[in-house]
Amino acid sequence: MKTFFETYSSKLILFTFIALLTSSCLSDSVTEPEPPEENGPDYPSPTESEAPDGILETVTWNLERYGDDLYGSEAGIQRTKNILRIADSLKADLYGLQEITGQAGLDTLSKYMPGYRGFVADYITYNQKLGFLYNTNTIDSLSSGAITTGQDDYDWAGRLPLYFSFNYNYNGTSTPIYAIVIHAKANTGNTQELEEAYERRVRAAESLYTYLQSEKPDTRIILLGDYNDDVDVSIYDDSSPSPYDDFVMAENSFRAVTESISDANQSSYIAGDYSDLIDHIIISDELFNNYTASSEEIYFEAENFIEDYVNTTSDHLPVWAKIDFTGAN
Repeated sequence: MKTFFETYSSKLILFTFIALLTSSCLSDSVTEPEPPEENGPDYPSPTESEAPDGILETVTWNLERYGDDLYGSEAGIQRTKNILRIADSLKADLYGLQEITGQAGLDTLSKYMPGYRGFVADYITYNQKLGFLYNTNTIDSLSSGAITTGQDDYDWAGRLPLYFSFNYNYNGTSTPIYAIVIHAKANTGNTQELEEAYERRVRAAESLYTYLQSEKPDTRIILLGDYNDDVDVSIYDDSSPSPYDDFVMAENSFRAVTESISDANQSSYIAGDYSDLIDHIIISDELFNNYTASSEEIYFEAENFIEDYVNTTSDHLPVWAKIDFTGAN
C-alpha cells in the first residue's frame, strides 16, 4: 500500500509532465505580460492617503469596466497607472465608482494606495459593478450593501444602489455619513428602447427618493453616481423632466450640488460630442451647512497629464465635491 507521500509524489510528477506538455503545445501562442516587477520601471508609484483635514472630498467616477485587463496587456497596466496618477492628484477621501468588473480591480488599486480600502457590490452579477474606495485615515466603515426596499432590479438595470455607512473622523469627532453610489439605466437603443430606458430611470429614481425620505429622514446622505441623465431636464428629450426631479424639487431636503456644472453646459462624458452632465452628486439637507460652495467640478486636468485619456483610462472624467467638517456640524 502506497504511503501518502508516495501517492502525492506520483501525482505531482504526473501534473508536472502534463503542465510541461501543455506548455510545449502552446509555445507558439502569444504570452501575456507578467504583473509589473516590484519597484521596477513599470511599477505604479504608491499613492499615499491624506491625514484628516476636516474636508471630506467625494468623487464619482465611471471607470469603464476597469478590471477586465489588469495585467493582460501593456495597455491594462498603463490604465492602472493612469488611474493611480489621477487619484494621487485628487487625494480624495471617498470614491464612488461605477463599472468595476470585480473585487480584483479595487484590490489592485488599493495595493498601490496605502491607507485605502475598496469593495464592490458583489450582488451585481455582471461586469459593471458599483464600488467604493476610501481613505481609512479619515473613514471608519460601519456597514454596506444593496438597497433593496422598494427597488426594482430591472429598473436599475441589474445594478441596485450600493450604500456605504461610515463615520468621518476629524479632531476627535466622528460624523456618521450614509453614502450611496448608483449607475442608472443607460440612454441607448432605438426610439422605443430610449423611451423605456427613460421610464426605467424615472421609476428607479422615484423609488430611491421614496426610500430615503421614508427610511433615512434625518441622515447625512451623499448620493454619487453615473445617473445616465441630467438633473435639469432629461437627455432623453429636453421637453421631458429629469428622472431626478423629486430630488431637485425637494429643495428643503436635497440639493444637486453638481447642477451648476449642467448650467455651465459642461460634460464629464468625453467619448463623443456630449453637452449634458450625467455624473452627479446630491446631498441631503443635513449636509447643506457643511457643503463647500462652488467646490463641485469636473476634473478636466486629468486630460492634461494623461495622454489620450479617453482611450487609455475611461470615457468619463471624475466629478468631485467637498464637504467641510472643520466647524460645527
